[in-house]
Amino acid sequence: MRRTSSTHGSEDLLKIRIASSIALAAVLALGATGCSLIAPQGTLEPYAPSDGRDISTQNVDVRNIMLIADETGENFNVVFSAVNRSGSEQQLTINFVTEGSASASAEFDIPTGNTRFGNPDDEQAPVLVSLPGVSAGATVAAYFQAAGTPEVEYQIPVLDGTLAEYRDYVLPADFGAADERDEQATAEQQEAAQSHVGENDEDQPQ
Repeated sequence: MRRTSSTHGSEDLLKIRIASSIALAAVLALGATGCSLIAPQGTLEPYAPSDGRDISTQNVDVRNIMLIADETGENFNVVFSAVNRSGSEQQLTINFVTEGSASASAEFDIPTGNTRFGNPDDEQAPVLVSLPGVSAGATVAAYFQAAGTPEVEYQIPVLDGTLAEYRDYVLPADFGAADERDEQATAEQQEAAQSHVGENDEDQPQ
C-alpha cells in the first residue's frame, strides 16, 4: 500500500510539472508576439516600395512618383507609373511648388491601364519641369488633379543619378532641343507655304 501511494504521488508531481511547462511556454509565446498584438504592423500599412510616393485620385493612381534632375541639375524629369481605372483617357495636371515659391506645371494624357512616364526609351516622351533652387535630396510640394476631381497635395522627393537604378532617367542637357528645332522648322515651312499661296493669289488676273 505504501508503494502504491508513492506511485500515485509521483504521477501527480509529473502532471504538475507538465502543466507548469505548458503554462510557461504559453507565457513566452505571448511575450514574443505581444508587440504585434498591441502595436500596428508596418507591413499592413500602404507604402511606396521605392523612393517615390504613391498618390490616388478619383480615376488615376500615381505610383512611385519622383523628380529626377537632368545633367544640368536645373530641370527635372517627372518619373512615375500611372494606373487609369476609368476606362477612358484621363488628363492629369501636376503643379509643383518649391519652398521659395517657384512653381512649374506638367500635364499628362493618361491612357487606360498601366503606363510609365519619364523613361526616354518608352513611347511616352518625358516631361521636364524647371524649378530654380531645387537640388537632389529636397522635397517639393505637388498638387495632383485629374479632370473633374478634387486636387490632392503630396510632398515629392527630388533625386539624381547617384543611384544606378535612376541613371537612365537623367536626361541630357540638350534633351528636347531637337524637338524644338523641328517644331521651329515646321512653323517656318508652314509660314513660307502660306506666303507663297498669298503671292499666287495676287498674281492671278482679276
